[in-house]
Amino acid sequence: MSRIVYLLLTNAGVAGGQKVILRHVETLIELGFDAAVLTADDMKPPQWLRHETPYIAAPDLRASDIFVVPDDGVPALGFALERGLRTVVLCQSSAPYLAAGGLKTLVEHEARFSTLLSVAPGHTAMLRRLFPKAVIETVRCFADERLFRPGEKTFTGAMVPRKRPAEAAAIRLLSRRLHPATAELGWVRLENASEAQVAKTFAAASVHLSLSRMESVGLTTLEALASGCVCAGFTGGGGRQYATPDNGFWVDDDDCLAAADALAQAVSLVRGGGPPLRRYVEAALTTAQQWSYAAFRAELADVWARLAPEARTRA
Repeated sequence: MSRIVYLLLTNAGVAGGQKVILRHVETLIELGFDAAVLTADDMKPPQWLRHETPYIAAPDLRASDIFVVPDDGVPALGFALERGLRTVVLCQSSAPYLAAGGLKTLVEHEARFSTLLSVAPGHTAMLRRLFPKAVIETVRCFADERLFRPGEKTFTGAMVPRKRPAEAAAIRLLSRRLHPATAELGWVRLENASEAQVAKTFAAASVHLSLSRMESVGLTTLEALASGCVCAGFTGGGGRQYATPDNGFWVDDDDCLAAADALAQAVSLVRGGGPPLRRYVEAALTTAQQWSYAAFRAELADVWARLAPEARTRA
């Protein structure tokens, strides 16, 4: 009997890629597939999110297993070849990060993997250009509506400055100088926060300063949209798949002056309230629904039912 085994590379920090892998395995099991996570013996499972996934060690791999390798762990392709494992690559990196990371190895060893898994339609288009002969399947990442939803809003802003600390400081300073009313907005900086902490903060925040950078999708900003935040700032490239004038105040990446103006527009919209704010929030929620857990679950089931029907042990 085949089993689907995802390789998980862990570290001490928060990484969205870890969450995607764990949710894949967790959901596959709920869908009736035999699935597990493989991690190195000296690496502890992530503690910043709740999950229910079984772990196995390398000696427990079987010849019939289907091995899912993340694109930042492509040296494991050699390990998979030694074991004679059928291999799938889960690609979550944007083009710049992929070029700086696993692209060279993937190109050298294209024959070693059977399929690429993408996390978004735009991401799939990029992978098709790089690997025109490969089988590429799309399983969109998601803003988990089971966790991320609007709560009782306060006059606060939320930001995750990890990828753009300098821009975060510049935008706030520029906005206070050019738009003094923005100085009244309280701020919560989310750094190494758990998924539950992020969800709680977004539920209460009125504004989210999007500091996305070189994203394949931009999951954090999607989670803010799902929480009914008024978003302003950068799309990070991948966010262009869902960013519209109706659901946010978006500016060109790296343009901090424009981001300061966009932040002021977001604050003004929140202060004004009424129908304009409600229309915005409705558009944000509608966007997030297109990237929901329910949609992810359906795509995951469809893709793996085609890739490995033999791994499904129950309906």
